[in-house]
Amino acid sequence: MVVAGATGVVGRKLLPLLREREHHVTALVRKTDRLEDVPADEVVVADVLDLEGLSDRLRESGPDVVIDQTTGFGAADRDEAMRRTAKLRASGSKNLLDAAVQAGARRFIAPGMTAAYRPHGHDVLDEEAPLWTEAPGCWGEVVRALASMEEEVLTRAGIEGFVLRYGSLYGPDTEYAPGGDIHARVCGSELPLVVDGMGLTSFTHVDDAAGVVLEFLEGGDPGVYNVVDNEPAECSEWLPAYARMAGGPAPVSLTADQAKAQLDWLTVHQLTEQRGATNFRIRETLGWRPTWPSWREGFANLFGLWPG
Repeated sequence: MVVAGATGVVGRKLLPLLREREHHVTALVRKTDRLEDVPADEVVVADVLDLEGLSDRLRESGPDVVIDQTTGFGAADRDEAMRRTAKLRASGSKNLLDAAVQAGARRFIAPGMTAAYRPHGHDVLDEEAPLWTEAPGCWGEVVRALASMEEEVLTRAGIEGFVLRYGSLYGPDTEYAPGGDIHARVCGSELPLVVDGMGLTSFTHVDDAAGVVLEFLEGGDPGVYNVVDNEPAECSEWLPAYARMAGGPAPVSLTADQAKAQLDWLTVHQLTEQRGATNFRIRETLGWRPTWPSWREGFANLFGLWPG
């Protein structure tokens, strides 16, 4: 099998899991400088935006499963990260799907995001809820690219397609870890608690984001699956708890109107109207259970306050 995006936070967790189960794995990367402990003969260098070169590399590898874990969210600038991610989903993932079909792969596993759901009421959303394709700005570009990519993956003839919609990824090397963007904003009192906001966040530990892929190498019906923990949380719950565990100050309390005057649009959306997601489908159809059922234990473990 081939793992694209093998240097990302999920890809680096996934490679050793696959090798432990004695799968033959090829790591597809643009650069090798971030890849450790992977034999040179298990690494292929290719750019997912270059269809011709990508197709050549996949035909040489002959994978039965192709796993897409590429992301643009490593960029320091948030708008740039969203633009890169939109481009990867709109072009890179589709190129990877084309190359997988040409190489004779039987399954394709792609990444999605529960944050892309259209905000509606106070519900926790399942996989049938619509994506927010009319969202404004760079976020709208991301969601539209995701929706287009998902349609391609789920309808392409000759291959079984799966979309794993992750929640907000946390754990080592993520933006919630020491040195990450969320950690810096919370410890710098730059991420407030919106007292009249009803935004919900569904979290996914990187251990679960990587581990769930193993379930779909052979099992499961093609389709879309939310991969989140059991406890969607309002910012009034998770943000103060995270701040305490991170050793930061208590978040400043603002009204939604005050937040709109001080913060970027996307942050306000996340804190005030974003909806959480349910993992009911994957729990019932595959019997999957998250290693970290709640962000509470996951955050505590991240900061050395919980065994694991």
